[in-house]
Amino acid sequence: MIFAINPSPVALGLIWVGTDDGLIQVTHDGGVTWTDVTPSSIPTWARINDVDPSVFDTNVAYAAVDLHRMDRFAPMALKTKDGGKTWTSIIHGLPADEYVTVIRADPIKRGLLYAGTNRGVYVSFDDGDDWQALRLNFPTTWVRDLVVHD
Repeated sequence: MIFAINPSPVALGLIWVGTDDGLIQVTHDGGVTWTDVTPSSIPTWARINDVDPSVFDTNVAYAAVDLHRMDRFAPMALKTKDGGKTWTSIIHGLPADEYVTVIRADPIKRGLLYAGTNRGVYVSFDDGDDWQALRLNFPTTWVRDLVVHD
Protein backbone atom coordinates (compact mmCIF):
# COMPACT_ATOMS: atom_id res chain seq x y z
CA MET A 1 0.00 0.00 0.00
CA ILE A 2 1.27 3.50 -0.80
CA PHE A 3 2.05 5.22 2.47
CA ALA A 4 3.81 8.38 1.24
CA ILE A 5 3.52 10.23 -2.04
CA ASN A 6 5.38 13.43 -2.84
CA PRO A 7 5.51 15.19 -6.19
CA SER A 8 8.59 17.23 -6.99
CA PRO A 9 8.08 20.94 -6.35
CA VAL A 10 10.24 21.77 -9.39
CA ALA A 11 9.79 19.04 -12.04
CA LEU A 12 6.39 18.30 -13.54
CA GLY A 13 5.73 14.55 -13.57
CA LEU A 14 8.43 13.64 -11.04
CA ILE A 15 6.77 11.81 -8.15
CA TRP A 16 8.30 9.81 -5.28
CA VAL A 17 6.33 7.06 -3.52
CA GLY A 18 7.02 5.06 -0.37
CA THR A 19 5.06 1.98 0.66
CA ASP A 20 4.21 0.26 3.91
CA ASP A 21 6.15 -2.83 2.82
CA GLY A 22 9.51 -1.11 2.31
CA LEU A 23 9.56 0.05 -1.30
CA ILE A 24 10.60 3.39 -2.78
CA GLN A 25 9.52 4.07 -6.34
CA VAL A 26 9.86 7.07 -8.63
CA THR A 27 8.21 8.20 -11.85
CA HIS A 28 9.38 10.92 -14.22
CA ASP A 29 6.31 10.86 -16.45
CA GLY A 30 3.46 11.49 -14.05
CA GLY A 31 2.88 7.85 -13.21
CA VAL A 32 2.91 6.23 -16.64
CA THR A 33 6.04 4.23 -15.77
CA TRP A 34 7.59 3.58 -12.36
CA THR A 35 11.11 2.58 -11.31
CA ASP A 36 11.83 0.70 -8.10
CA VAL A 37 14.75 2.52 -6.46
CA THR A 38 14.58 0.75 -3.09
CA PRO A 39 18.05 0.37 -1.58
CA SER A 40 19.01 -3.10 -0.37
CA SER A 41 19.51 -1.72 3.16
CA ILE A 42 15.74 -1.36 3.62
CA PRO A 43 14.25 -4.58 4.97
CA THR A 44 11.01 -6.01 3.64
CA TRP A 45 8.04 -4.71 5.66
CA ALA A 46 9.77 -1.53 6.74
CA ARG A 47 7.41 1.42 6.32
CA ILE A 48 8.57 4.30 4.13
CA ASN A 49 6.97 7.13 6.08
CA ASP A 50 8.22 9.91 3.85
CA VAL A 51 10.18 10.64 0.68
CA ASP A 52 10.92 14.34 0.42
CA PRO A 53 12.16 15.61 -2.97
CA SER A 54 14.57 18.53 -3.08
CA VAL A 55 13.54 21.94 -4.37
CA PHE A 56 17.11 22.51 -5.59
CA ASP A 57 17.98 19.33 -7.50
CA THR A 58 15.62 16.82 -9.12
CA ASN A 59 18.08 13.99 -8.37
CA VAL A 60 18.01 14.59 -4.60
CA ALA A 61 15.46 13.10 -2.21
CA TYR A 62 15.36 12.14 1.46
CA ALA A 63 13.61 9.06 2.87
CA ALA A 64 12.38 8.43 6.42
CA VAL A 65 12.17 4.69 7.11
CA ASP A 66 10.18 3.41 10.09
CA LEU A 67 11.24 0.00 11.43
CA HIS A 68 9.34 -0.02 14.73
CA ARG A 69 6.72 -2.50 13.53
CA MET A 70 9.64 -4.93 13.26
CA ASP A 71 10.68 -4.21 16.86
CA ARG A 72 13.63 -2.17 15.59
CA PHE A 73 13.69 1.30 17.10
CA ALA A 74 16.94 2.51 15.53
CA PRO A 75 16.78 5.47 13.15
CA MET A 76 16.88 4.93 9.41
CA ALA A 77 17.11 7.98 7.20
CA LEU A 78 18.50 7.98 3.68
CA LYS A 79 19.54 10.47 1.01
CA THR A 80 19.97 10.02 -2.73
CA LYS A 81 21.86 12.43 -4.97
CA ASP A 82 21.38 10.49 -8.19
CA GLY A 83 17.65 9.96 -8.53
CA GLY A 84 17.57 6.82 -6.40
CA LYS A 85 20.38 4.82 -8.00
CA THR A 86 22.34 4.97 -4.74
CA TRP A 87 21.35 5.89 -1.20
CA THR A 88 23.42 7.09 1.77
CA SER A 89 22.52 6.72 5.44
CA ILE A 90 22.11 10.09 7.19
CA ILE A 91 21.62 9.21 10.86
CA HIS A 92 24.79 10.51 12.58
CA GLY A 93 23.69 12.37 15.70
CA LEU A 94 20.19 10.87 15.88
CA PRO A 95 19.55 8.85 19.06
CA ALA A 96 20.06 5.11 18.58
CA ASP A 97 16.65 4.32 20.10
CA GLU A 98 14.45 6.71 18.10
CA TYR A 99 12.95 5.95 14.70
CA VAL A 100 12.54 8.57 11.99
CA THR A 101 9.04 9.34 10.77
CA VAL A 102 9.57 12.40 8.58
CA ILE A 103 12.34 14.38 6.90
CA ARG A 104 11.81 17.81 5.40
CA ALA A 105 14.30 19.87 3.44
CA ASP A 106 14.20 23.61 3.91
CA PRO A 107 12.79 25.21 0.74
CA ILE A 108 15.13 28.22 0.93
CA LYS A 109 18.42 27.12 2.50
CA ARG A 110 20.08 24.23 0.69
CA GLY A 111 21.38 21.52 3.06
CA LEU A 112 19.14 22.50 5.97
CA LEU A 113 17.04 19.48 6.99
CA TYR A 114 14.52 18.73 9.73
CA ALA A 115 13.65 15.27 11.02
CA GLY A 116 10.76 14.13 13.18
CA THR A 117 11.12 11.01 15.30
CA ASN A 118 9.00 9.13 17.78
CA ARG A 119 10.34 11.46 20.50
CA GLY A 120 11.05 14.85 18.97
CA VAL A 121 12.52 17.08 16.27
CA TYR A 122 16.09 17.29 14.99
CA VAL A 123 17.94 19.64 12.64
CA SER A 124 20.87 19.17 10.28
CA PHE A 125 22.79 22.11 8.86
CA ASP A 126 24.93 19.95 6.57
CA ASP A 127 22.48 17.97 4.43
CA GLY A 128 22.07 15.15 6.93
CA ASP A 129 25.72 14.51 7.75
CA ASP A 130 25.13 15.47 11.41
CA TRP A 131 21.94 15.98 13.43
CA GLN A 132 21.22 17.79 16.68
CA ALA A 133 18.12 18.13 18.82
CA LEU A 134 15.82 21.06 18.13
CA ARG A 135 14.07 21.05 21.49
CA LEU A 136 13.92 24.41 23.26
CA ASN A 137 10.56 24.06 25.08
CA PHE A 138 9.27 21.34 22.74
CA PRO A 139 7.80 18.40 24.69
CA THR A 140 8.81 14.79 24.14
CA THR A 141 6.28 13.69 21.54
CA TRP A 142 5.93 11.66 18.35
CA VAL A 143 6.46 13.96 15.35
CA ARG A 144 4.84 12.43 12.27
CA ASP A 145 4.89 15.40 9.91
CA LEU A 146 6.60 18.75 9.53
CA VAL A 147 5.84 21.83 7.46
CA VAL A 148 8.68 24.24 6.81
CA HIS A 149 7.73 27.86 6.19
CA ASP A 150 9.25 31.33 6.60
